[in-house]
Amino acid sequence: MGQLLTHVVVRLHPVPGFLTFRSLQKVLSLGHISTDYPLAETIVMLGFFMTVFLEQLILTFRKEKPSFIDLETFNAGSDAGSDSEYESPFMGAARSHTLYVEPHTHSHGLSVQDLSHSSPLRLLSLVFALSAHSVFEGLALGLQEDGEKVVSLFVGMAIHETLVAVALGINMARSSMPLRDSAKLAITVSTMIPLGISLGLSIESAQGVPSSVASVLLQGLAGGTFLFVTFFEILGKELEEKNDRLLKVLFLVLGYAVLASMVLLKW
Repeated sequence: MGQLLTHVVVRLHPVPGFLTFRSLQKVLSLGHISTDYPLAETIVMLGFFMTVFLEQLILTFRKEKPSFIDLETFNAGSDAGSDSEYESPFMGAARSHTLYVEPHTHSHGLSVQDLSHSSPLRLLSLVFALSAHSVFEGLALGLQEDGEKVVSLFVGMAIHETLVAVALGINMARSSMPLRDSAKLAITVSTMIPLGISLGLSIESAQGVPSSVASVLLQGLAGGTFLFVTFFEILGKELEEKNDRLLKVLFLVLGYAVLASMVLLKW
């Protein structure tokens, strides 16, 4: 939690997320535009609302409480003492600690049989729940121009994604998924960050006004996504658990402090 909070609030100031005033001012100067309107903050909020819309769109099609995947990295202890009755597809939070649960158990999770006989929409929504966040993480990294920010962002992202991968592997092992299905899921999710990085680099390397505008818009949208993920999907769900509340706050502060201090280092 702390490292994501650092990404959003500290490292990429003055506005939340990955949109910098320098990038925005560059685009405005190309169009000879001058305004006092908070365009940077507006673009970030567009990314936030886009994430909310996509989440609710998935829930509308499913017509049930979401339970795509419980990443223990984000939602440890969710099956004991949780105060929440609402779970989001983006950081998925089944009440059990398995990606797929055995049939005939009292759980909101998706079983292997459910996925094998369900509509393609359900399977795609499961993959999307993990992939969307990874694409925006890679996009944010690829769009960075500052070398120091690239290194510090990469370190935090590497730690974050390593924990996610471990949690995903544990869940797949517990579910006894077929090896072929597990490989497909793992490969799909693992290619999302490189895809986002490639997209960001291609936009940054292009010359002209369109590429600059696209870069600013995508940085802002990525920032909005991180706002949603940090404050709604991770921070809220972690702190509402009844167990180890003060310990979680302590590690939140420690995670924030460690990565915030890395900003001061010369890489």
